Amino acid sequence: MRRTAVALSAAALAITLGACSQGGSPAAPDNSGQQQTENSGSSFKDISSLVSSAKSSMSEKEAVTVSFEGTGAIQSLGSTKCQLDIAQTEMACTGPTEMVFTRDGLYVKSPQLAQLSGDPSKPWLKMSANDSMAQQLGQLGKINDFGTMLPPGSNITSSAKEQVDGQDATRYEIVTDLKAAVAGAKAEEKAAYEALVGAGVSEIKQTVWLDAEGLPIKANSTTPALNVAGQQIPESTMTVRYSDWGKPVQINVPPADQVQEKQQ
Repeated sequence: MRRTAVALSAAALAITLGACSQGGSPAAPDNSGQQQTENSGSSFKDISSLVSSAKSSMSEKEAVTVSFEGTGAIQSLGSTKCQLDIAQTEMACTGPTEMVFTRDGLYVKSPQLAQLSGDPSKPWLKMSANDSMAQQLGQLGKINDFGTMLPPGSNITSSAKEQVDGQDATRYEIVTDLKAAVAGAKAEEKAAYEALVGAGVSEIKQTVWLDAEGLPIKANSTTPALNVAGQQIPESTMTVRYSDWGKPVQINVPPADQVQEKQQ
């Protein structure tokens, strides 16, 4: 059970660092819509303008489909595809491990966890919304803003026009000073950055691609090697692809007779 928990914790840390999150996002100025129009067709020069414009564009959409691919510590994600209901803050993921996120908690379908938790006849394990691991993994579902991905201390180092999956896009190379991120992040996000600083990492590099509407198409991030709970975790990379912005999704909670509660 400990090995499984450590693996999930490592994935959660990588997800927290790599996924776009709602919490900690700079507030959009009142002229965010005007700002987006002014910047359409040109590249943003600073993080606050990029985040404000993306926030304005994404707030008009109520759903999106996201695909994750990981290497290193999060290789177990394989190729995971998730449908996100932005309005309800719910998400359902399919892949090597099935997961359903709701405001009530996190459901994980895993034969290993079901066996270790005591009832292999119930393949789904439910973690309460207050469970620390559920809260960390829940970052995977908070992708309707760039607040956590681009925290205080982030700067755009370069940008270029190119195509991604046949779409016109602008690529942004971004570097984050982790000490500045720790100083400016909210409490629920600070621990992930403190873990990196404690491991001697001074900065992280990321790449994001936005389409002509300012909506994310793709994002790449790298989490350096870390020591988690006494276990050495290798460097991880995550690639996130966004599609079907605004297309309705359906989130299904597992049947009660297939669910067992995680023991605290």
